[in-house]
Amino acid sequence: MRTPVATILASLGLIAGTAMAADYSVPGDFSSIQAAVNAASSGDVITVGPGNWPGRLDFRGKNLAVQSSDGPESTTIDSNGIGSCVLFRTGEGAGAILKGFTISGGSGSMHDGVMTGGGIHIVETSPTIIDCIIRDNTALHGAGVSIWGGAPTIQDCTFTGNQASGDGGGIRLHHYSYPVIENCTFTSNAASVFGGAIAYGNDSDGSHIACIFESNTAGLRGGAIASACDCNDPNLWDSTFCNSLPDHILGGWHDNGGNDFCPVCAMDINADGAVDVNDVLQVINAWGNCICVEDVNGDTVVDVTDLLAIIDEWGSCPQG
Repeated sequence: MRTPVATILASLGLIAGTAMAADYSVPGDFSSIQAAVNAASSGDVITVGPGNWPGRLDFRGKNLAVQSSDGPESTTIDSNGIGSCVLFRTGEGAGAILKGFTISGGSGSMHDGVMTGGGIHIVETSPTIIDCIIRDNTALHGAGVSIWGGAPTIQDCTFTGNQASGDGGGIRLHHYSYPVIENCTFTSNAASVFGGAIAYGNDSDGSHIACIFESNTAGLRGGAIASACDCNDPNLWDSTFCNSLPDHILGGWHDNGGNDFCPVCAMDINADGAVDVNDVLQVINAWGNCICVEDVNGDTVVDVTDLLAIIDEWGSCPQG
């Protein structure tokens, strides 16, 4: 049985622990966001005033909140083309919160021999990202956000104008990643290969809830989402897809209801507005093993299955 003295000491310890949580301001208390993070501890809150703040911002394993005072339209973290803007790579959890910033100008970080995560680089961590505009970042994979083995929550964010020279203009999920992406908008993101908005790596399971995908483009397949491997498991609820090029989704996914798709003409291989003999000839010319636009079902082989899919959609492409 706990003695009164022990109870009092335990209570004082709890009060002291609570009192240790601190609020800091930038530029009031520190001249840079990184300086504030370096000095702060888990549980602290850093509030950042409006302006254009230079990246790279590394949370350094601390579960603290970095938030803007005036919202993302007024507050930007910009790496000016030197690496990722924000990094979560030291075991941060859901208590590591980034809220209310524009994330721009990132070029990625090297991980496993690949340049990824132009805007935000997440490695085996599960941060919370809220009310951010992630725009105009570049990388080989995951120009906007790259997730390696993490389970972040991304809410109320906008991804726009991010450009991947490989896969995943907006987001690239690498092996064993399990994000929850809710109330986010993906517009005018592009990837040279797969997944204009989002590209899946092996063994990943994402939840996409009430998201809008508008005018995202992939060089080969999956204008909005690319999930070419059976080991991936995208789950979609209440999401809208429009004007994806060349198609909305490559590969399998779970329709959990409420999803809406504008018409798309995925079998128009040469993008001339009709599915016809020209598309058939293009498929025949690419026959065999191929990671290419002619592989319309995304199984890395151009064969009779792709040919039959084109014949099944023969005619003029729908408008809309």
